Amino acid sequence: MEKFFVEGAKKILPPVNDSPYKRIIAVGDIHGKFKRFMSLWKKLYVTDEDLIIFLGDYVDRGESVAEVLERVMIHKKNFIFLRGNHEQMMLEAFRDDRDFLEEILDGKIKSLTNREVMKYQAATLWIINGGQQTLAGINILRRKKFFDLDYLTNFVEGLPLSHTLEIGGRKYFFCHAGVKPGIPLEEQRQEDLLWIREKFFDNYDGDEVIISGHSPLQAYFNFEGEPPRPIKLPDKNILMVDTGSFMPDGKISGVDILSGQYWQSSDETYRIMFVCAWNTCRSAMAEYIMRHLLNEAGLADKIYVDSAGCVTEGGEPLGRRTSLTLTENKIPIAAHESKSFTVEDYNSFDCVVALDEEIFKFMKKLCGGDPENKIRLLKDSDGNSISVADPGFEGEHAKAYSEIFRGCSELLKEVSTK
Repeated sequence: MEKFFVEGAKKILPPVNDSPYKRIIAVGDIHGKFKRFMSLWKKLYVTDEDLIIFLGDYVDRGESVAEVLERVMIHKKNFIFLRGNHEQMMLEAFRDDRDFLEEILDGKIKSLTNREVMKYQAATLWIINGGQQTLAGINILRRKKFFDLDYLTNFVEGLPLSHTLEIGGRKYFFCHAGVKPGIPLEEQRQEDLLWIREKFFDNYDGDEVIISGHSPLQAYFNFEGEPPRPIKLPDKNILMVDTGSFMPDGKISGVDILSGQYWQSSDETYRIMFVCAWNTCRSAMAEYIMRHLLNEAGLADKIYVDSAGCVTEGGEPLGRRTSLTLTENKIPIAAHESKSFTVEDYNSFDCVVALDEEIFKFMKKLCGGDPENKIRLLKDSDGNSISVADPGFEGEHAKAYSEIFRGCSELLKEVSTK
């Protein structure tokens, strides 16, 4: 379902799209809430024709900072990551108090004394504002040898503070927090771009459209029991996108500034993962078919769907013939990148569907059996198991599609009561 973000917002939409993109989507603060972020991401169906601008604050507060950093630190085409005030706090903490933070990371310091609070002020400010969760995430990534601290700090330092676009003869300025009124955009100070709030909201009257995160909207507006949503401030060229990702009622929001359509994360009650060998054909096909069926049934906000492969090391795009088969059958697809199935996936998903019997056996062996009875094959309407053969490079993709669609349709009947 399409949603328009707020009454009066047409005043800030470009009259004509003369950009090279079909959509320009601004994504609000994530704060380590990886599951919420991925539930939003699956709804966006991002393609190479989209420009995605992240407004900062990827770290701190949430329980899955490691997973978020893994995504953010791998740059992709048409993705722009801006720096937030929480990345800035992390950067300053490691600049000023690195030895102290390394002792915490190495487990030599378990809690802060009054003396340490006074001596290591940059580190303390960061830690009490959610940095403890980020330190835990950094340790996870260091053990995986994903990065070292120098790489992390250099990466954060390289994140831009703002991004400017001109569309339809109008200027659009993306930043984390906002701008100081009366100061030209090119002369804005770092502190204001990362931290400003009320002075920006109350006094900005410029013609340029400012798109910002930073300030959770439920702290400023009464949504009367409805989920918080992106808002254009009345009588101002300001679009606020932060909907409190880390709050109990929070959402992560994405807004297309070309159309005014917005999408939001959801807290699903049930999670399904499809698994084949390479995650470029059968399991990916199953993922997109199932998401399409859930969307048609109005269950997309309640059930999360993903896919993986048992053999792949990850990073491969959707197979060409798979893409053609899905498109021919009017199944929406998005930019796809294969990933490897892990034991952590078994633990975090409610239903793990193997696409053939060999994958079924392999997964059971990998997971030490199936102690929670999660691993299964697709089934037809008579309850018979479906083992979908790998169609290969030039194989029977239409047959694989038919079998997977049939199995997903039956699975939908089952999970619709979850």
